[in-house]
Amino acid sequence: MRISRTTNNGVFINTSILKQNIDVIKSVIPYKIISVLKSNSYGLGIENILPYVLNKVYKVAINDCEEFIEHKLYNYPLNFILLFPEIDPDTISLILSYKNVEISLNSFEMLKILSEFRDKKINVHLEVDTGMNRTGFRYDENVNLPGNINIVGLYTHLKNDDIGDNIEQIYRFYEFIERNNIDLKCKDVHLLNSAGVLNYYKLRNIKNEKIRFVLNYMNSVRVGILQYGIVPSYRYLKLKEELSLKNCIKIKVDFLGTKLVKKGESVGYTNRYFYQVPKDTKIGLARVGYSKIPFANKLLFDVVTDKRRFITNSIGSISMDVIGFDLNLLGENEEVKEIYLFSENIQIEEIAEKNGYPVYNFLTSLNSLKKYVYGGDEISKNIE
Repeated sequence: MRISRTTNNGVFINTSILKQNIDVIKSVIPYKIISVLKSNSYGLGIENILPYVLNKVYKVAINDCEEFIEHKLYNYPLNFILLFPEIDPDTISLILSYKNVEISLNSFEMLKILSEFRDKKINVHLEVDTGMNRTGFRYDENVNLPGNINIVGLYTHLKNDDIGDNIEQIYRFYEFIERNNIDLKCKDVHLLNSAGVLNYYKLRNIKNEKIRFVLNYMNSVRVGILQYGIVPSYRYLKLKEELSLKNCIKIKVDFLGTKLVKKGESVGYTNRYFYQVPKDTKIGLARVGYSKIPFANKLLFDVVTDKRRFITNSIGSISMDVIGFDLNLLGENEEVKEIYLFSENIQIEEIAEKNGYPVYNFLTSLNSLKKYVYGGDEISKNIE
C-alpha cells in the first residue's frame, strides 16, 4: 500500500537509517548489541522496529511479561530479556513456559518467587544496583541463589553520562562480583547503555585494574535510543555527528492555518502572563498538544512551503491541542505544505535541552500517534 506523505500525519520511521545506525554502533564498539525496545520501543511500536533489528542484534530487552505476551514475542527466534518482570507467581509461571525468555533477577522478592519453581532451570540476568537506586541488588549485599537459578548475564545501569559517576559504578560492580564470588566466564556482562557506549573509549583508556577487569569480561551493551540516532543529552550532539549517526524519526503534524496577531496582544489561555507579541505577527497553528507530546513551550517547527523550507520557533500553547508558531517568514504568495516537529533538520536533543526534559520523554509520549514505516525516501508501510 503506497501512502502519500502529503496527506498523512504522525511518526515516520526510516528503517534504512535505523539499520545504518546499528551498523555504525557495531563498527565503533567491539561488543554484541542488546537492542532495548522497552516501553513499546520508546513509543515507536515494537512491531514496527523489531523486524528491522532482528538480524542485526544479539538479544532484545523489553520491560516485562505483559509486553512479551501482548506483542507475541514468543514467535521470534531470539532471546528476550525482561528488565522489569512482574512480581507475581502466576505471571512468572506463564512466562517460564516460553523458551526464549530471560528474566532480570532484580530483587529479593523476585528471588523468592523464582526459588519456588524448583523443577525449572531458570535463566536470569542478575542486576546489580551500583548507585542508581532503581532496581537490582545493592552492590554491598550478599545474594545466595538456589540451584534452579542459572546466571546467564550480569549487569548494572549507569545513572547518567558523567564519566566520574560511571567509574564509581563500575568499582561497585566489581565489589559485588568479589563479595558474591561470581565467575563472569561464559556470561553476558553488559554495563553500558546508550550514554555508556558513547563514553566507551574514555573508559577503556582508564588505567585501573578493577575497571580493566570488568571491561575485559564485558561482552555486550544495551542500546536504546542510540539506535534511532538520538543521543541521551545535548552534549553528545557533536559526537553523534562525528559517528555519522542520524535521526531516523520524523513527526509530521496537522497545519490548521494562519492568523495575524497585533502588537502587544497575547495568544491562547495563559500567554498573557508571560508573553505578548512585540510586533504585528503572523502565526501558524499546529494541531499538537498535551495528548501528543509532553507539555513544552519551546518547540521548533520545520516548515515546508511550496517554495522553500525553513525553521521557526513556537510561541506557546494556544489551547490543549493547538500550538502557535512564528510565521513572519512566510511570504505573501507562499503556501505552507507540511510542518514537522522532529525531522532531519531539527534535533530532538535540542528541543529536550530547551525545555529541560530528558530526551526519552519525547519518544515515550508518541504511542497515540500513527506510525509510518518506510525505507529510504518512499513510504512502504502504514501502521495504524
